[in-house]
Amino acid sequence: MIRALIVGLGWWGKTLVDSVQNHSKKIEIRYGITRTNSIETQNYARTNGITLLKKTYSEAVKQKDIDAVILATPHSQHSKQIEIAAASGKHIACEKPFTLNRNDALLAVEAVERNNVTLSILYNRRYNPAIIEIQNLLKSKKLGTIIHVESNFSGDTAFRADRNESSWRVNPDESPLGSMTNRGLHCVDTLVSFCGEIKSVFVTSSNRVLTKLDDTTSCILWFKNGITGYVGTSNVTTPFWWLKIFGSESTIEMRNYDTLVLHERNQKPQIQTYSEINIEKAELEAFCDNITNGIMFSIPKNQMINVSSFLDASIKSSNSKKIVDLD
Repeated sequence: MIRALIVGLGWWGKTLVDSVQNHSKKIEIRYGITRTNSIETQNYARTNGITLLKKTYSEAVKQKDIDAVILATPHSQHSKQIEIAAASGKHIACEKPFTLNRNDALLAVEAVERNNVTLSILYNRRYNPAIIEIQNLLKSKKLGTIIHVESNFSGDTAFRADRNESSWRVNPDESPLGSMTNRGLHCVDTLVSFCGEIKSVFVTSSNRVLTKLDDTTSCILWFKNGITGYVGTSNVTTPFWWLKIFGSESTIEMRNYDTLVLHERNQKPQIQTYSEINIEKAELEAFCDNITNGIMFSIPKNQMINVSSFLDASIKSSNSKKIVDLD
């Protein structure tokens, strides 16, 4: 049983707790740290058997009765928090995005390698059964040569009650390019897992509905292996999650979370629906398995760094209105 400290008990931190606490034989969240020590948060922690520590983060990670930390914190803090945890010999499960830029990603990876700990970036969509099936199809070469990929992950997060002006999630320095860090990076990470590293990007980001933040973002992608791609995301529309891979022999399309449409050349499309699973529980238990098995990175480190590089380059592209190389 992995003993964990969770840092951040906002709406997503609580989602992670709810997915495993008293529901998993692999992980127990013993302690928590939160910036907003409200009565509601105290009651939540007490109900879930979590002791809230009145310590700094640097002090808390030195607790001898924890093995790991779970970071559900502002994005810009991730790299330094990973370095501090790794130096204390603690394994780290970090919410996405890993970091907001390439340099911070490199520093975090170096700290993990130097201290021989496990780092998991919590891209929960990688554990979606439909995504796993697409990975299997790619390995089987059933799609032929992949020529182009597209994805859009959008929703109405800008209108949620927790997105008040005091929330770090509506700070453009923490959440640049509209809903890119919230939703769009799921598309990017998934496509990188399918196609390999991105080489160059061209990005536009604008506000069609909101006044202070971007709400509509579009990205053209060029991958290192020659595949082209597109990612779109918005935070002011109805929920939508779609992905399609165009191969020389077949196409595979994901509609919402649970439906795949395989269209092979000269064949009728085949539609398959998958049962929903608790993907947050799946990613946290996979993190535990990696610790047990001595696996350092849950995602290949070149892919982790590439997605952070994508975000860095996308901000530069949106500002300059030019194509930007990642490296």
